[in-house]
Amino acid sequence: MKFDMSKNAYDIIIEAGQSNSEGCGVGPVTEEYIADEDITYLVCDLDVAVEVIDGEENLKVDYKNTPLRIEIADERVGDSGKKGDFALSFAKKYKENGLLANGRKLLIIRAGVGGTGFKKKHWVPEGVVYLKMIEMIDYAISINKQNKLVAFLWHQGEHDAFEGSEPDVFEKQLSALIKSVKDRYNVPSIPFVSGDFVNEWKSENIEICAPIVEKIKKVTDEEGGLFVETADLLSNNQATANGDNIHFSRESLHILGNRYFEAFNEIIQQNEKI
Repeated sequence: MKFDMSKNAYDIIIEAGQSNSEGCGVGPVTEEYIADEDITYLVCDLDVAVEVIDGEENLKVDYKNTPLRIEIADERVGDSGKKGDFALSFAKKYKENGLLANGRKLLIIRAGVGGTGFKKKHWVPEGVVYLKMIEMIDYAISINKQNKLVAFLWHQGEHDAFEGSEPDVFEKQLSALIKSVKDRYNVPSIPFVSGDFVNEWKSENIEICAPIVEKIKKVTDEEGGLFVETADLLSNNQATANGDNIHFSRESLHILGNRYFEAFNEIIQQNEKI
């Protein structure tokens, strides 16, 4: 279905980070997500490939010279079936809880790209993934003067843990990213929600994960956001025995989205009291 964005007013959700933000969960779910015309995606075309520069591997993200497009949001389908996306259950809760005003739609900016981080410059201010996120936000808010940013959902950090980012440097980079969005779009109180890693992978790599997770918590708190715990959520490996222990299972992503919404709702209730 084609959309004329200028004829619709959108509440805009930024969904950014790496693979667990992009959504790589597989396996069965308790309740299937049912596509809803009021919940849409803004997406772009891209290819990713591993390239070697000076003996080091780097993920090259190549965005295609094709128009951004809006479509009804739904789980992607891969070789192993449907892939979860925590923004979908978040959006469903947003609508069910009466936060979507009559006549408005939700637009999820799909800015997450698997394998990306700060260490390899994907999310720094001049980074290709950061710049594409900004392009997508600029586009979304420019189409209709009634469009508004309502939430910033972030899940990332595994890349920087694995690549050995200095925790203090990572902290400054993540903080700068959040502040850049708040300043550029004049949304100082936009709810920012982040989350912990998959526990199976984190517990096996606790020495490298713990310092990065602590910085994510610290920055989230300093920016007035909330951090979502995930210790009880299963990996793909635990749910399907496929060997993938770094990604949340599809069911876990559904639950994660509900938790992100609960955190978001708590933030907006706190903001209303100020």
